[in-house]
Amino acid sequence: MPANLKPYRAKREFSRTPEPAGGTVSEGSNRFVVHKHHATADHYDLRLEVGGVLKSWAVPRGPSLNPADKRLAVETEDHPIEYIDFEGVIPEGEYGGGPMIVWDTGTWAPMEDVEKSLRTGAFKFRLAGEKLNGGWMLTRLKPKPGEDENKKNWLLFKERDLASDAKRDILSERPESVKSGRRIEELAVPPKRRERLPPKPGSLKPGALPGAVKAAPPSRIEPQLATQVAKPPGGEGPAEKTGELWLHEIKFDGYRTMVHVVDGEVRLITRGGIDWTKRYGDLPQAFSRLPVAQAIIDGEIMVLDDRGISRFALLQDALAEGAGSKLHFYAFDLLHLDGWDLRKAPLIKRKALLAELLAGQAANAAIQYSDHVEGDGQGLYDQASELGLEGVVSKRA
Repeated sequence: MPANLKPYRAKREFSRTPEPAGGTVSEGSNRFVVHKHHATADHYDLRLEVGGVLKSWAVPRGPSLNPADKRLAVETEDHPIEYIDFEGVIPEGEYGGGPMIVWDTGTWAPMEDVEKSLRTGAFKFRLAGEKLNGGWMLTRLKPKPGEDENKKNWLLFKERDLASDAKRDILSERPESVKSGRRIEELAVPPKRRERLPPKPGSLKPGALPGAVKAAPPSRIEPQLATQVAKPPGGEGPAEKTGELWLHEIKFDGYRTMVHVVDGEVRLITRGGIDWTKRYGDLPQAFSRLPVAQAIIDGEIMVLDDRGISRFALLQDALAEGAGSKLHFYAFDLLHLDGWDLRKAPLIKRKALLAELLAGQAANAAIQYSDHVEGDGQGLYDQASELGLEGVVSKRA
């Protein structure tokens, strides 16, 4: 990941936004894109491919073909190359939440040395797009007294040439996306998920599970480890005939972790028994808010990419950078709850209780329930293979 993409990534949680996380190596082509973006209000974003990233400016009033119109352009963080094709809806509550379309795209060429132009604040270039063409100019403004010197304001304006037109309003004449043909108001906003209310403290009944034993929570539980097999079990026939029901879960690419919650104190223990609580930033605080006095939850800590797939390399990057808000914990087993040892209870019963415990967690919460497929796991395995996932873990119910 280019170092200059860190500000971009720090502002976004890629498990919640469809925006690309970045990572593609540019082949050095000079492409550009102008996004139309409705966040708090409509504005346009000019992005030019420079040095493996998209140099970006927010243009509140949009570009004009009239050379007399000098439009404010606020320099923003560099964006990844993949953003050149991005069109969609950024979820409400996320950075830049709102619909975005590819208003124009094409190629561009500098008229002088790019590095020098950006440094001196006089940047001339030519565009060859579907809507914008010819020569353009970006001129950096000097900060006003008392103004933040890190906020770089520029003026964007059209140079006088065959592509300039003082009478033509290109923004109202061509409001549509050059990628999809849709206007920004036509982008469907995803429906809000109906959130389940969290359980009230004491409302869960772990003692009602068959096999539950009254006991104090142990200081450590050895995690059960998987064994590799040729194909997922459970395809030999229905459970009524085989006598066995299997649960199949997505295998995550992260750190297996036992979470111990005892009277508000949270410990995150690795598979090898090491306490890594302090390494995980704000994640332990999320467990302290669960409506329990005591709990031991088995799961995996991970970081998700822009497709929602766990990537171990992203987890390592997050821990090296200080964790932050990128970490997620997917819970797949509940081993102890409020004075009851549940390890001898059927897994399917433990997971049902775990789902109740985590009810009310938002879709973008740090703690998530790891769902499963019952019976034949071959279909889930085939889907996981197509998506490039880590694999499938099968467990007796």
